[in-house]
Order: sequence, then structure tokens, then C-alpha cells
Amino acid sequence: MSLGQALKKLRKQKGYTLAELARKTDSYVGNLSRIERDVARPSLDLLYRISEALNFSLAEVFTISEPGSKEQDPDQVALNTIFISLLEKDRELLVAFAKLLQERATLSSEDIIVEPGHLPSEDKNSREAEEKKKAQ
Repeated sequence: MSLGQALKKLRKQKGYTLAELARKTDSYVGNLSRIERDVARPSLDLLYRISEALNFSLAEVFTISEPGSKEQDPDQVALNTIFISLLEKDRELLVAFAKLLQERATLSSEDIIVEPGHLPSEDKNSREAEEKKKAQ
């Protein structure tokens, strides 16, 4: 994803229009539009003001954009975008959950224990069976 595309995605995620972002960054709508369309490159000063207005660090913006990496996994980009917009406590929770998933991935299927009634499909199947009994 290009820098302009990343900035546009983050701006929209925050719910800002180009006009609102222009006001917050002391810039112009046309200038920001050209940046988002990758027709122009922002100065470092403007890039800093944009990231600050969007409440992201420059490092976070660059993490999402990663110029030259056209083969990026869209799910990874989406996850990065979501992660950097979370509150610190929610980030910690997401990291803990990711570590649990990683640990589970190292287990064989025989080692994974799921108690009855804890899978959504089981709940749905049991509800459907109950509804059929009631209908009869």
C-alpha cells in the first residue's frame, strides 16, 4: 500500500473529511487530495502534522504503507491498521490473544480439548434441534 493510500485509509478510519484534516493540519484540501492519490509527496513536516492529527505516530503510518511492498497480505495490512488504532489495554489484550493462537498452532489436533457446548456450531445445531421438536 502506498503512503497516500495509507493516509487515506487512516483518515477515513478516523471519520475525517479532507476538509477537516486540512483544518487540523493547516494545509489545503487539494494538497491532501494529491498526496492521497500519490500525485504528490508530503514534506516531512506535513507528514508529521497529518500523523499527529490522525493520532498515529510516523512509525505507525510507515508500518501500514511500507512503500515498494506490492505483495503485502491485505489481512496483515488490515490487522496493522486495526492494531494501531486500539487503546493500549486493547492492544495488550490482542497481543495476548495472538500468543494463545500461536501456542495453539503448535499443538496437534488431539491435544486441543473443547468442552461440549462451547462451539458456535454446536449451539446452533442444538437450537435447531430444539426448534424442530417444538414445531412437531
